[in-house]
Amino acid sequence: MEILNRDTICCLIVTYNPDENLLELINIIVNQVDKIIIVDNNSSSIVFNKLLNITKDNNIILIENKENFGIAKALNQGILYAKKMNYNWILTFDQDSKPFINIVEIISNVYELYPEKQKIGAIGVNFSKSNSESYFKIMGNQLYRERDYLITSGCLLSIKTFIEIGGFREDFFIDNVDLEYSLRLRINGKISLITKNHGMCHKTGAPKIKKIIGLTLISSNHDCIRRYYMARNHIILSKEYLFKYPYFIAKANYFFILSLIQILLIDDDKKVKIIASVKGIRDGIFYSKKCKKLVSLLN
Repeated sequence: MEILNRDTICCLIVTYNPDENLLELINIIVNQVDKIIIVDNNSSSIVFNKLLNITKDNNIILIENKENFGIAKALNQGILYAKKMNYNWILTFDQDSKPFINIVEIISNVYELYPEKQKIGAIGVNFSKSNSESYFKIMGNQLYRERDYLITSGCLLSIKTFIEIGGFREDFFIDNVDLEYSLRLRINGKISLITKNHGMCHKTGAPKIKKIIGLTLISSNHDCIRRYYMARNHIILSKEYLFKYPYFIAKANYFFILSLIQILLIDDDKKVKIIASVKGIRDGIFYSKKCKKLVSLLN
């Protein structure tokens, strides 16, 4: 049985103009993994020079992109680099996530407990908005459960499976990249697991809260660019996976419609965000499969 520990896991962080939280992330994770890869999506020269100083450590590799290629391509670049270094597992993070000092131990415990290890495509760590409350509730004594999809931050990916099923969809650029990959794992008979114990603090956007007639409503408050990709990629996913996973897509559509209502009720710049969403819906409807681009694993 393959052992998961510091010596067998590589860490991947995708950056774009990161703030001081990145250094905290690195300081926490550097002693839990064998190597850190940072793929930077064309940060400003000032920020990139700071990254150069941070990555002088021998355990950190910095890959510089001369333009912002999006989260999907950056993930693909980092994972393929890790494969060249003969790693089988890679732990991915957003630049503003804060892992706990035992995150690798939490994930490794789940790996050791799961009976059919060859089916594991990804193990995601549970996370919290504070140090005390888990985002996902898992009842009982079991330390994990299966999930339909996992976010990329705090997620341990099987590089072997990544190669087998193809990389993240680079045409998605940013939103729903993790969701599409998770669905593809399922299609290929692979399992996604989430830990019961939370192993990081993670922000999901910059939520805006508003009370209306006594009800507390929350919106993710993403900007218009994100709203465009959220809408476009949601429609593409719905078209491609409706007949494979109708119940899941129905739920996704419910929450998508709810997000549009939340924009109208809560967000600032409502008109701009709704217009961006409508454009995304339009482009998603007319999106051609010829545009679909998975990472080339043969180059």
